[in-house]
Amino acid sequence: MKQLRVLRIIGECKTGGTETIALNYYKNLNHNAISMDFLFYGDSLPRFDEALHENGDCVINVVDYTHNLIGSIKEIRDAVKKGNYDIVHAQLNALNFFPLLGAYLGGAKIRIAANHSTANLKYEFKKSIVKYLIRPTSGLLATNYAACSEYAGKWCFGKRALENGQIKIIHNAIDLSKFDYSDCTRQKVRDENGWSDKFVIGHAGRFTEQKNHKLMLDIFFEIKKKCSNAVLVFVGDGHLTGVIQERAKEMGIIDSVQFLGVRFDVNELLQGMDVFLFPSLYEGLGNVITEAQAVGLRCVVSDAVPREVKLTELVDYVPLNENPDVWAEHILRYSDGYGRKSRHEDLVKAGYEIKTAARDLENYYISLYKGDRKR
Repeated sequence: MKQLRVLRIIGECKTGGTETIALNYYKNLNHNAISMDFLFYGDSLPRFDEALHENGDCVINVVDYTHNLIGSIKEIRDAVKKGNYDIVHAQLNALNFFPLLGAYLGGAKIRIAANHSTANLKYEFKKSIVKYLIRPTSGLLATNYAACSEYAGKWCFGKRALENGQIKIIHNAIDLSKFDYSDCTRQKVRDENGWSDKFVIGHAGRFTEQKNHKLMLDIFFEIKKKCSNAVLVFVGDGHLTGVIQERAKEMGIIDSVQFLGVRFDVNELLQGMDVFLFPSLYEGLGNVITEAQAVGLRCVVSDAVPREVKLTELVDYVPLNENPDVWAEHILRYSDGYGRKSRHEDLVKAGYEIKTAARDLENYYISLYKGDRKR
């Protein structure tokens, strides 16, 4: 069979989990069977541009839809026409209608609408109401649906679509070889960051309202009352970074809070942490929780995080509406330490090993193409 040409539309490049997962899949695809280009909004280039060039693939940038929606749709249309893609795989969640309109106008016969997010009207009303209003349009121009979890799929495309098997679950798989727990790596990370004698509560994620950094500070404030050697470590960046830094100063805990910024060694940093804190207001899955479990790290997460992310007993759920002191008590249960080891077997069994998942994605694309050829 011929090499399939796939265009994967990511959205804005944010050097976050979405881009990392896309790169993981790309590196493990059979490039003789699948040629894959990536399309991003705006001028930001992902750090895997070089990896694509090695296989003759490329990164395409179009004008950001927030600046020029019509221009963005036209540029996607032109890119699809020029690339002559067999499949366009868009993962802009509730906003999929717009890139898929460009793909439709460009002549793409197979158009996948993928969802990786949800919403929470109670805690993030304005942003969530927009998501709920445009959600019904997400799959209108799609020939197929996909999602990172059943929860995310049902939220975007409906319960009936999930029950009828119309939603392909594409796991946020990881390269387990990079998440292999080691006592040596743990000690190295702790020495380098000044954590050797600390109780380290960590978090990795963009500084947005969704990730709930303000609650993390409130929880940590309660932890410090009972554990003087505790430190809170933030990995990531975003528009709320400065706000959270100022809040930490006002609370008098800034000396015990570390802001590490965007890092590409999260696989090692997780090994140096003692507890991973993740009180998100909503999630499609929570990719970093999968990574944390791989290295045997205890995770304390909100009840807004899908249960599908609990692949081991390492994940504990706490209701979002619980007081910070309740969260703190839960986390402090692990302050005396616990046994650490890799949990790869559990993740492989659940379908989160990247090599196997990449083969599954290849087969999915091929089956869609063959099905379209028969029509």
